[in-house]
Amino acid sequence: MSGLSEGRAGMFNCSGPCERKRLVAGEFSRKMVEAWQADDKAPITCKKCTLQKEEAKAREVNESAEGEALVCSICKKEQPSGAYSNKQLRKDVVGKNLQKCKECVFAAEKAQRENASTNKEAKLKELRAKAEELEKSGEKIKAMKFFTEAASLEAEIHSGIKATKSKPFVKRRR
Repeated sequence: MSGLSEGRAGMFNCSGPCERKRLVAGEFSRKMVEAWQADDKAPITCKKCTLQKEEAKAREVNESAEGEALVCSICKKEQPSGAYSNKQLRKDVVGKNLQKCKECVFAAEKAQRENASTNKEAKLKELRAKAEELEKSGEKIKAMKFFTEAASLEAEIHSGIKATKSKPFVKRRR
């Protein structure tokens, strides 16, 4: 069963190998959420399953690919050209080895995603602490600003959708 859990708005189920249930939209790519919104019966896979599938595909291509052997600038392993994306293969500058193999690119992207979520959670704690400090000191209006920023950031973490400022309503004259 994929899509929304029974009676729980915003809770998704992964149809990938992990088969995790009751996940928030932030666990899925924007395209997966949009696909689910278009057809709630569509199978959707979480970011973890998608990443595992891409890593497995990269390993498979790496093992079966033949061609010119290149040295990865990160792991320093000599690998066939099939282990590199076309974009990385175009980075060949005379005398410089700038290519990164697919495995190293995936590892770097994974570390970047984990770092981004850790940074958001740290900022959320900081905003809440500042709001509580201002509230205790009696500056409730300033505290409300920090509470709303914290609520917005928390919603972004759980839904994967970043809040935007809306334009003020202007009544037109006729």
